[in-house]
Amino acid sequence: MAFPTVMLNYVIRIVCGFIIITVHGFLTALTSYLLGDNTPKINGMVSLNPKKHFEPIGFILFVIFGFGWGQPVRTSTYGYKNKKTGAVVTALVPIAAGFVYGLAVLKLQPVAYSLTGNSYISLFLYTLGYRAMAFALYNIIPVYPLNGHKMLTALLSPNNVLKYNQMEKILQYVLVFLILMGLVGNVVGFILSPLF
Repeated sequence: MAFPTVMLNYVIRIVCGFIIITVHGFLTALTSYLLGDNTPKINGMVSLNPKKHFEPIGFILFVIFGFGWGQPVRTSTYGYKNKKTGAVVTALVPIAAGFVYGLAVLKLQPVAYSLTGNSYISLFLYTLGYRAMAFALYNIIPVYPLNGHKMLTALLSPNNVLKYNQMEKILQYVLVFLILMGLVGNVVGFILSPLF
């Protein structure tokens, strides 16, 4: 029957969504904290508790379309030794980690299948690996609350940051529209396709 298969696929997506968004938020918070910023620690974001990183709209988009967001991790550059470098590193670490563990899981997937013969485990690992890498790539986009926004604003002059932030809502609407139209997924899929 198709119904249980469809349901299972969404259950796997939901579990992967919690894992990916939680790990991403945790690594963002932990990196900023280790660089001298106490804000994530004070806000309780240096945590692997999925409730801390859950944001309903972003999560629903992630489950259905593969792209969304978690609860934004508030950070402050005041504790960094170098504000620009600290902000960029804080944004880059979870992106790099997403690529690394996503690729590792994808490499593990055929091994797990050959050892267990379980197609459900194989599907879970494939979904987790692919979506972790896709989420990392997607987070390079410079639109709030994605990490690319933090990287770009760290490199811009204060005047340009102000101008850019004034366009924040419009850019968010455009991004959601592109996700719903499938254009973000197509671009990300094209970039990741050589790995498959």
